Formats: sequence, C-alpha cells, structure tokens
Amino acid sequence: MTTPTRPPARCRTVLLELSRYLEGDLTPARRRAVERHLETCHCCGAMASRLLRTMVACHAEGQRRPPRTVMTRAAQRVTAVIARGPA
Repeated sequence: MTTPTRPPARCRTVLLELSRYLEGDLTPARRRAVERHLETCHCCGAMASRLLRTMVACHAEGQRRPPRTVMTRAAQRVTAVIARGPA
C-alpha cells in the first residue's frame, strides 16, 4: 500500500480554485493559469473532470447548484487532499 503524499503548493492552489474556475468566477489571467496547470497535471485535471461531471449532472436535474451533501463531500475530499502530509 502506498502512503498518500501532500500535493505540491501549486496543486493545492488550483484545487482550492476549481469550483470558482468551473463556475467562471476567476479573472481571465487566473483562469488561463489554472487551465495551463490542468493541461499538464494529471491529478488536478482528473479532479476537475470529476467535479465538472458532478456539476453537469446536477444541472441536468434542474438544480442551479449541486446538493449541499455533494458540495460538503467534495469540500471534504479537496481538504483531505490538501491536508495530506509528506510521505
């Protein structure tokens, strides 16, 4: 079994901004920086893809925002990823 490692600072910053990025709430310059990171970082790109699929599914159900339980679980997962200590 592998020991989880703490993501680099650059990844932590992007992970904290994913929701704002996907909702279009970042400045154009910051949006471009996040996009560049997502293109080169498999882990962050996968997380963004999963969050986007969740948001699309919730919108398809006629809801403007994902249910609170989904948002809470997503926030907990992002917090857990960020909080992981070094290996």
